[in-house]
Amino acid sequence: MESSSFHPTPYLMIGIILFFLFGSVAYGMYNSFGPGAKGLTDSIDEHARMHELGIAHTHGDN
Repeated sequence: MESSSFHPTPYLMIGIILFFLFGSVAYGMYNSFGPGAKGLTDSIDEHARMHELGIAHTHGDN
């Protein structure tokens, strides 16, 4: 018969990595869509608005 021993170290490491992975994804979603998103601005939308108003940088040579 083979003797098998259970080593919890790999499972612990995988659990810690998954905990931080899911935790960071949840934190990012909270900041993007939750109450933390109130202070965020869309920089691409702001830049496009500045182009429409004619106050953004120029893309050609001056």
